[in-house]
Amino acid sequence: MNFKNFIQAFIFTPYFFLFAFWALSWVLMLAIGNPLIVWLKGLKGTKWSPREDTPDSHLQKAGTPSMGGIGIIGAAFLSLVSCILFFVVSLSLLAMTQRASEIALIFVFPLLVVLHALLGFADDWSKARGKGGLLARQKLAGQVALAIGFLALIIAYSSPRPPGFVIHQGDVWIWPVTIVLCVLVIIGTSNAVNLTDGIDGLAAGLSVQVGLIFAILMFDTTSMRGITSVSAIFFWLCLGGACLGFLSFNKYPAKVFMGDTGSLALGAALGAGAILTSTVFLLPFIGFIFFVEMFSVILQVLYFKWTKRQSGEGRRIFRRAPLHHHFELGGWSERRVVWTFWLVNLLTSIVGLALWYLEILPRFP
Repeated sequence: MNFKNFIQAFIFTPYFFLFAFWALSWVLMLAIGNPLIVWLKGLKGTKWSPREDTPDSHLQKAGTPSMGGIGIIGAAFLSLVSCILFFVVSLSLLAMTQRASEIALIFVFPLLVVLHALLGFADDWSKARGKGGLLARQKLAGQVALAIGFLALIIAYSSPRPPGFVIHQGDVWIWPVTIVLCVLVIIGTSNAVNLTDGIDGLAAGLSVQVGLIFAILMFDTTSMRGITSVSAIFFWLCLGGACLGFLSFNKYPAKVFMGDTGSLALGAALGAGAILTSTVFLLPFIGFIFFVEMFSVILQVLYFKWTKRQSGEGRRIFRRAPLHHHFELGGWSERRVVWTFWLVNLLTSIVGLALWYLEILPRFP
């Protein structure tokens, strides 16, 4: 086979579309990065400002524009739409997607991500206007509503449905338990990524890893649950490519932060993507650092409250939470923290994938 024939054959393989989705998002993010930063700098009040618990080493970052997640989600979504249109037109699959419900299902997962980005944007915008951001209960209510709405659409229209969402005689109780667990997964991962995004490049780099892992899952038929799971995998490829492009501007010293606009959306994508591909039990491995960061905050708060109740003086497990601040205050540079956390998460991801392909990890839902 000569080079021309090889290229023609490659274009009509899944590998080409995987690469195209990833590369287009990367290029788009690189292209819009600098204009986005200029635009954000021009908006009044969109600069990041230190909080009370911010380490002194971060004070120099005051004034760095936030809400860069607009670029990540925007580039990924544009890439998804462009590649889908090319796929449909070039392979003449329009006749296979005539039903409105089938076309709509492709965008259920991206819609969840975009709506979480809007929720995060509302929080960022409120902070930028000096209003302190959304109240915790307001943000939580939004996350719960979006998660329930997403699951309702999946249950109503997806075919085939994940096994945990199908009621069988004698196990009716499983269905509501599965719904509750899935809602908690989406909320948990959304907040986990949000807490991790506190140091230059950390959350974006981990999201690049997640995108590559979902690409690997594309070739595992046990993780495919219809068009919604395919859409989730392809959109994660787009998100991973966009995050790689975003790293060019977010690596230390960061020129822009993703803000809640990006972190809440990426977190929701992590949880919902795992649900659609029945890989929830893979989450602790591919999102290891995200969960460690979240639980470091939970443990810190619980221990502080418990010791204060017992002795009248609150004590801490870590120097400061989330965990990346603990290492920073211990003398680690930001680069060392980020690279170490990236490496640890890569290793746990490899272990998780090995357990997955050995069928040791159960499929859920």
